Amino acid sequence: MNNQQIKLQFAEKVKRFYAVNGVMIITIAMSLWAAKKWGVYQQAFIPIVFIFFIWIFNIDKLYRCPVCKKSPRGKQGLIHLPSRCTHCHTELR
Repeated sequence: MNNQQIKLQFAEKVKRFYAVNGVMIITIAMSLWAAKKWGVYQQAFIPIVFIFFIWIFNIDKLYRCPVCKKSPRGKQGLIHLPSRCTHCHTELR
């Protein structure tokens, strides 16, 4: 793969990453709102927290490096996507 293909592939993964994050934030917020409105907040709390943890611990699988297939996450965490892979040092953006 050339450098341009790598950047395009990673850009698509980043779009999917942000789309899934947006959907999950809306889903969790709507679930919390509905649980409060229907009066089942205590019963819904554990399943919502479980879904939250599954989301947080697995979201970085959506934007793996196209070259080495590892998570390019840097020291900044999930908020700041790196411009280079921390494992193979390939330029991603």
